[in-house]
Amino acid sequence: MIDLREKKILVTGANSMVGRSVIKALFRRHAEVDPVYHEQCDLLNYQNIAERVLQSKPDYCIHAAGYNGNIKFNQNFPSDIFYNTTIMGLNTLKACALLGVKKIVSPLASCAYRSTDKLLKEEDFHLGMPDSSVEAHGLSKKAIFYYSRQIHKQYGVQAVCTIFNTVYGPHDSYDINKTKVVGGLIKKFIDAVENGEEEVICWGTGIPRRELIYCDDAAEGIVQTLEKYNDVDWPINIGFNQDINIKELAETISRLASFKGKIIWDTTRPDGQYRKLLNSDRMKEYDICIKNPIFLEDGLKKTIEWYEKERK
Repeated sequence: MIDLREKKILVTGANSMVGRSVIKALFRRHAEVDPVYHEQCDLLNYQNIAERVLQSKPDYCIHAAGYNGNIKFNQNFPSDIFYNTTIMGLNTLKACALLGVKKIVSPLASCAYRSTDKLLKEEDFHLGMPDSSVEAHGLSKKAIFYYSRQIHKQYGVQAVCTIFNTVYGPHDSYDINKTKVVGGLIKKFIDAVENGEEEVICWGTGIPRRELIYCDDAAEGIVQTLEKYNDVDWPINIGFNQDINIKELAETISRLASFKGKIIWDTTRPDGQYRKLLNSDRMKEYDICIKNPIFLEDGLKKTIEWYEKERK
């Protein structure tokens, strides 16, 4: 196990929801954090990130930057998503490998798995194509995983990957054209209450199921992966083997937001993949344990409270 006390960790995507939570988890371990913000360093430019790594001289790197959004965003910008996410990942990994970083953790996404309603196991990662609704994002994350393996083969760097499902929480994007399911529903119901609207329209049938993880729990899984996991041949799933259907999620958020109107399901809109539930047995094998996880209703309350405060 790596002791992170007084070790320097470079964190890309430092201003993102996950990046912010990763930094908090590292501070709890008394690590030295070098946050990389997009405004300061363009990860699409290899020279930019190489100069940053050379200047920082970190012991480790957590690559939490990415470019993605909801189903609509994936429909409209698949080329941009694939290019931006892939190139940012490859540039960061290459710079870290060439400049002496000892270990790199790259969080992936469950949509990198094949489209199936079966429990998603790491051994299945190489099988099949991602769901067409999120193909660009899924394939870009696959590319980062496979490049991580090549980095290890050539340079000996421990370049490992985590996978978790839909992350939610404070500091998420609430751009309705980009935000994912939790952020989109929170925005819709809070806005409806404020505007006195009597109905909220949600996409699809509400039947698909999603595994949700609060941002601080996802970050804890990432940091423990840095501390404990060295298998470059397989990613490691981070999750709790629990999911909820979209209809139940919408009704829960509606109640917490004090919305009294009617929920309308627009079935002409796509549902996306039916189910994405992760098998978390490998977490237990490597003693990755998230103590006192944030249960869904508590996490939704925290997120709604943050959104109501920040939007004023």
